[in-house]
Amino acid sequence: MDRKQSGGINIGTSSILVTFVLLALVTFAALSYMSARSDYVLSKEAADRTASYYDANRMAEIYLANIEGLLAKHNSTCAGEEEYMAGIDRVFEDNENIEVSEGADGSKILSYSVAVTSGQNLNVSLTVHYPDINDDSLFKIDKWTTNVNREWLEGVKEESERDSGTKLLF
Repeated sequence: MDRKQSGGINIGTSSILVTFVLLALVTFAALSYMSARSDYVLSKEAADRTASYYDANRMAEIYLANIEGLLAKHNSTCAGEEEYMAGIDRVFEDNENIEVSEGADGSKILSYSVAVTSGQNLNVSLTVHYPDINDDSLFKIDKWTTNVNREWLEGVKEESERDSGTKLLF
């Protein structure tokens, strides 16, 4: 008796299909792992940058509290506004972190900077004024911003030019 084989799926075809399905599952698993790993690294970097910013912000607040204390002590020893404003330079002459400058209108401006990361600084600028009946504060905060550190930016430019041989436009 001759038996003819009718069409159908052979054992070999199902093995190939299972192999391809397993290959697809392994590929998707590897891609999922790589995506999750990259998301984790990105989240960790963002958390580190945020923590660094808040540490720098806390340090800037400490500077601010110290400045307020020094100005209050200076104000208590002065007889009037002219003596108060004239003595501000002396109050901060020993402090190398706080820069005293004069504004366009003759007011005193205090500036300082706190490092957030190696490439970013938190810059603070205050305008000092004499307290009066309407405003008993000793200063006004003009600027509280983060900026790119110039030395770091120049180093990045030089390194990039050295490695690629092309100049960056920023």
